Order: sequence, then C-alpha cells, then structure tokens
Amino acid sequence: MRDDFLTTAHESGRTGYREIVSSFHRPNGRTMIAAHRGDWRHAPENSLAAIQYSIVARADLIEIDVQQTRDGAFVLMHDETVDRMTNGSGAVADMTLAELRALRLRPYQGGSAKLLTNYTIPTLEEVMILVRNKVMINLDKCWRWRDDIYPILERTGTVQQTLFKSTAEPEEIHRFIHSVDEQPLYMHILDSTNEQHAVQIEEICRYVKPQAVEICFERADSPLVAPDVLHAIQQHHCRLWVNTMWDSLCASQSELGDAEVNWQAHRQQGFNIIQTDEAEKLRRYLDEVEHADRMAQRSVKVE
Repeated sequence: MRDDFLTTAHESGRTGYREIVSSFHRPNGRTMIAAHRGDWRHAPENSLAAIQYSIVARADLIEIDVQQTRDGAFVLMHDETVDRMTNGSGAVADMTLAELRALRLRPYQGGSAKLLTNYTIPTLEEVMILVRNKVMINLDKCWRWRDDIYPILERTGTVQQTLFKSTAEPEEIHRFIHSVDEQPLYMHILDSTNEQHAVQIEEICRYVKPQAVEICFERADSPLVAPDVLHAIQQHHCRLWVNTMWDSLCASQSELGDAEVNWQAHRQQGFNIIQTDEAEKLRRYLDEVEHADRMAQRSVKVE
C-alpha cells in the first residue's frame, strides 16, 4: 500500500473537473470511469487516501458507501459493522462518531489478517470538502438518509457533482428531487429486485428524468438489458452505467476475466460509465482506444 503524500504534481495530467461534469451531461459522450470504493488497491477502501488516489488515477466518478452513526453523523463504511475494515467490532449504527474516530483502518479491502494503517474513518462531509470541484461522487447505501444527506451537499457546495441512486418507486424519487431548492442528480438502478421497472423504463425516465441508469444483470439474456430497454434509456438522454468488478453484476463479462475484451463488449452494448476496481488499468485502456480513434479519423481526413 502506498503511504507517500499526494501532491498536486501527481494530478497534472488528469481530466479537468469542468470537462468531467460536461461529459457526464453529454449522454452520448466519452466512456467515463467510476472508481469502486475509491482506489482501494493503494489505500483502505472508502478512505480519504483512496479517494485522493482515485483522483490521481483520473477517475471521473468515485463510488462511496455511507453509514450513519448512533449520534447521527454520516461516515464512509461499506459494511454495517466495522469488523472487516478496522481494529474494532460492532455495528456503525451502535457507535458514536468519537468511538469510530478512535479506530484505525486496515489496508485494501481489510480483513483481520491485515496490519493496521494510520488512516481513520472519514465523515461524509470531510469527503465532500476534499472532492469539491475535483471529481463526481456516487452515493451508495444511503438513499434512506437522503433528506439528511442533502444538506451536507448544500453546505459543501457539491450538489451538482453528487449522484444519488436507488431502486425506489418513481413517486418516491420524484417527491425527493422536487422537494429541495437545488435539484440533485439522480441515477436509477435496475436489478433483480425491480425487474418490473425495465418494462416501465420509459415512464420512469419521463417522470423522474434520471441522468443515468445503472443496470446489474447476471445473464446476457436478462430483460434488464434487452435492446428495447437500452434504446429507451438512451432516447431519454441518460447515460448507461455497468459494474464490472465481478461476474454476477455483468453476465460474467467482468474484469476478473479478460478485462479489456469485456470492457469493450459493454461499450459496444451502449454502456458509457464503467464502475471498476481497476481504475488505472481502465484509464490506460480508454486512452489507447481514444488515441486509436483519433488517428483513424485523421487518416480518413487525409484520404
């Protein structure tokens, strides 16, 4: 695990924040990279360091997991308990922020066999201050706390760079989006728990107006990725998000196999946001693809 201090010198080549936001709002634009729990290959998942490393790796979005403490604070932790990622034990919901602050994070994806680091559990507000005007954020596991989390985004000036998501019913989503002064960004999730939403996707897109749709599908012939469903989503100017971290999320076309072949297959299917545990590798691959495309276009012009 890296322990070196990150400086802005490491970031000189990365995509600018304005370009990231502009690209996100172009549904047919370039393929974007979402770093899963931050760059946990170089620092503990969901830590401030993992988020900073994702920025250095030129991720466009960073997916983070949020839990609420006993005294109402919001912190980053994927599991409901701290056992896997820290030297403590017990549920986040049963602990105060001060108690959580006293714990230290284990590296990478944790586990009791891992030595402790000097990193601690960050609050959501600390994360949003860190990422402001640098990268977009995808909030996972926190739709139930949306009314309490939104003021944090307002306070940190990050509403327009943060993506809420859920599998909720359209009425619930619409009510939240239109209950606040500055309309938040929203991504709808299609998975095995709400397959009926695939049939209703045109209505959902018209009513909710999501900026993106995330699809989790175990089989290539899943109705969630039927051509008419994907076409309907694209017709409503939404980006398509695929998770490639493991096989059950993307019909066995994950980065656990031939990553580049599988990423290309998803791109050809229409997906243009890829969530990954291999942000650096995916960035290199996309840079090569984009360079080849530019060279091909120049060749056509010359001819």
